[in-house]
Amino acid sequence: KKMKNVLSPTHYQMETNEDATSQLINLFGVDLFDNPKPVKLLNYLIRAVTYNDSSAIILDFFSGSATTADAVMQLNAEDGGNRKFIMVQLPEPTEEKDEAYKAGYKNICEIGKERIRRAGEKIKEETGLLAQDLDIGFKVFKLDDSNLKKWSVDVGDDFYKEDIETQNAILSEKLGIEVDNFVEGRSELDVVYEIMLTYGLDLSYSIETYDFNGTNIYSIGSGALIVCLDEDIRAELADKIIEIITKE
Repeated sequence: KKMKNVLSPTHYQMETNEDATSQLINLFGVDLFDNPKPVKLLNYLIRAVTYNDSSAIILDFFSGSATTADAVMQLNAEDGGNRKFIMVQLPEPTEEKDEAYKAGYKNICEIGKERIRRAGEKIKEETGLLAQDLDIGFKVFKLDDSNLKKWSVDVGDDFYKEDIETQNAILSEKLGIEVDNFVEGRSELDVVYEIMLTYGLDLSYSIETYDFNGTNIYSIGSGALIVCLDEDIRAELADKIIEIITKE
């Protein structure tokens, strides 16, 4: 026999689809996104597939306005879980006639990031949970080329006709020994995250920054990796790095 008063997934979707847009409007005060996913439906689905794993990672490859992240945070607030989310979205540009564009959101990703911020604060406000009780933090990564300039060893046909001193000067320039190896416009943290990827470290690891006389030293994952990108590492700086390693 069918049980009565049991909320089926179909009922759940029918009940919340018409509310999905109003949920987004309540957060932003304006209609920014067409056909957003309903939070309650995603909450239902995530609860169903993570009932025995409240630390699961939820991946949404078409995250849109980041409703999935909203649902994950709400569910964690409800049952004390520690689920994490990964939202993936192409930075599709908004059109000038759109309300989103007029509100300052030039692409869909910007809407999603702001939704996560606002939804997290709203959940904390409504539930009374503190930062230590509910993790609403997130990091944003953008797919791009390497932060390091590609080395070129095309020294030209006349290279071997030059004297040793000239050859060394040419190699120094080509290999970037005497020039900045970082791509213009990239930050030290951009390089740190690329190093983490190279070493196979989780991008969710904590990064603690130590400032030593204007030079940054980065401790990743409570000392799992120490990174310093300064060009001139002298004895005092080396001692500071050793001190951090010992402390960690």
